[in-house]
Amino acid sequence: MTQSSFEHRTLGEITPDLRARLAELCSDPASKSNQDSFTSAQRAVLIDIASLQVKAKRTFGETSEGGEAWWVTRGGLQQSTHHRVARLKASWMGDRPVVDLCCGLGSDTIALARRGITTGVDIDTDVLSFTQANLDVAEITARLKQSDVETAAIEELIGEAEGLHIDPDRRADGQRHTNADDLVPSWDRVEALMGATRGGLIKLAPATKLSDEQSDSFHRTWIGTGGSVREQTVLFGDVLQNDWVESNGMRAGGKSAITIRSGIAHVYTSAEDSEDRSQSAAITPAASPSADMHSSNKGTGKRSDIVGQWIIDPDAAIPAAGLTESFARSIGARVIGAASGFLTCDSIDALQPWASLAMAARVVEVVGCDDRKLRRCFRARKAFPDLIKVRGHDLDPAHLSRKMQSCGDQPLGLWIGRCGKRTYAAITEHATFPGGACQGL
Repeated sequence: MTQSSFEHRTLGEITPDLRARLAELCSDPASKSNQDSFTSAQRAVLIDIASLQVKAKRTFGETSEGGEAWWVTRGGLQQSTHHRVARLKASWMGDRPVVDLCCGLGSDTIALARRGITTGVDIDTDVLSFTQANLDVAEITARLKQSDVETAAIEELIGEAEGLHIDPDRRADGQRHTNADDLVPSWDRVEALMGATRGGLIKLAPATKLSDEQSDSFHRTWIGTGGSVREQTVLFGDVLQNDWVESNGMRAGGKSAITIRSGIAHVYTSAEDSEDRSQSAAITPAASPSADMHSSNKGTGKRSDIVGQWIIDPDAAIPAAGLTESFARSIGARVIGAASGFLTCDSIDALQPWASLAMAARVVEVVGCDDRKLRRCFRARKAFPDLIKVRGHDLDPAHLSRKMQSCGDQPLGLWIGRCGKRTYAAITEHATFPGGACQGL
């Protein structure tokens, strides 16, 4: 059913008085002891929402009015799309009518509604009451409908929409699933919904697996912001004809990685199944005559043959997309050890087009990863590690940083990784982020 408003089972209709009380709790948590006209159950819900506002603003962004609050739940926030990611995805959908199935608290619905007619659909009226409240906070309009995406007629769900956005539930039974066939609605149902529209987007968890048969006609991209991968997005139909999508080579059957930095989207695209091919691009002890860096570099201040003049950490979206090997080849680098490790090369000239998708640092010295040896090296340089990056090891960077703060006052980098059974430590100059192909958000 389509309604102009939905009632929450505890709060009832989200009234101006409820909004005012929530705003008061957000600005002054101690006001929870103030007298009001609400029941203890209602007050408990409002206090919980107020306690989630820091996370809510990270996800939904700042509110239009400073005193307003987002209407959220703990579980709903986990499922909600980061506002920068939602804005990027919405920009691919044009201005046609779109239906947002399994819309949740409305982070994608809000972004989609900013660009055109949008209908949000969810099975839970409690959730929809918060979705409507969030649309009001965002000062944007969208139609909302209560319906079961699994069982309702497809024609009823899609209506007059030409585009589809859907976020299948991967925790319906309380466990997180990574197989597309275990989603709710099922992948077969998702494909039937896709077939009823001209094109759109499917939001999946970064670890969700699709078979080659399932993904041959789609493009899959992994989108990150704030240092973490937020989601895997499947693009299908005429969304693949969007100008920005096409210009960045995001074609059917391919994969890409996107990171959003300072509101700018940077993309690396490859049509290869790169992690399944060209394994010789990875450095392993067997591939290098100087695999025993512990002995060959002891106290020399030289780089090893395993770690070149530069060490590179690809953005987290690249390994999530399985594109580490492809990215390494694109920039003339090699993978150190496993595909989840760092890259290395002797020149970063080829990194320039992809620079916003990686951190690079010039290597000063490579030593074995031993506490006393590392402290000696940093003391000799009168330096301390202001950046510590660890791959393939259980070292705690914060603990290591505290132990080495007294070694000196010159800031250097410390990159710790594995190559086969060996653990190495690369001491570096300051990391650099050189520019890249981008879209402003």
